[in-house]
Amino acid sequence: MSAVQEYEFEEWLNADRNNRLAFDQMRVLWARIEEPSRRLAQTRKKPMLSGFLSMFRPRRSFAALAGMAFVAGAIFFLHPDFIDNIQADIVSGQSNVTAVELPDGSVVRLAANSALSTNFGGGRREIQLLRGQAFFEVVHRNGDPFRVHTGDVTVQVVGTRFNVDRLSQQTVVIVEDGAVRVSSAQDEGGVLLGPGQQIVVNDGTLLPSEIGDVGLALSWMKGRLSVHNMPVSELTARLENFDEGRIVVIGDVGTRSISGSFPTTDIPGSLETVADAIGAKVVRTSPWLTVIY
Repeated sequence: MSAVQEYEFEEWLNADRNNRLAFDQMRVLWARIEEPSRRLAQTRKKPMLSGFLSMFRPRRSFAALAGMAFVAGAIFFLHPDFIDNIQADIVSGQSNVTAVELPDGSVVRLAANSALSTNFGGGRREIQLLRGQAFFEVVHRNGDPFRVHTGDVTVQVVGTRFNVDRLSQQTVVIVEDGAVRVSSAQDEGGVLLGPGQQIVVNDGTLLPSEIGDVGLALSWMKGRLSVHNMPVSELTARLENFDEGRIVVIGDVGTRSISGSFPTTDIPGSLETVADAIGAKVVRTSPWLTVIY
């Protein structure tokens, strides 16, 4: 961090008591994450077997369990998608679009940091989108529908081109060509979508379908994220998929809306553009953590 950035950041901390409180909470979390690694480094000189067995001595068992908990916390903070990756058959990396041909000849293109599992055979063509965003080009096969699941939401097609975007509490489906039926556990009848139509499923509830912007929805396949009136917190969560570290938004910055097109090949530059547009600041504290405030 440069001297100018340090000065500006200190000014921001002193401007509002809540700013300093939020930063202190994040600093405490980061310290807890680093503590197990520090302790491990201090004990590396001890024989590995004796160190391992000492974990099970009655007086040290609680401390050992606490250390394991902190390590687990560190893993989930730095790699929150760890569980999804274990369950997935296909996982895409950062900064790239992954195209995969499925066993039936259909093609799926995964956005960065996305994951899915597959279930083909015996007349089944089932996809579970565990995380992220995917564009499907489905080949027609008589009697064998193609289904994509995101939690309790199901998208069923015969042959078409469509995009599925899975967020924490929402699934967004938009059709480029053909038709799909979107249903959920709460609405098994579902809604039929045609070319250019889009629907948002919010926590299992199907909202009214509408005409969507296919170009915006598929911009990620061309190395950009194009958005319209999107909350900054949602945009940074999407940009984080293309970066090796975490992006943390502090204060009310995350509630502000923004429109624009941001390159996914230059995340630091995109974050600077976002900050300039909304009057915020960006500090990259390490390769693994960027703060917007």
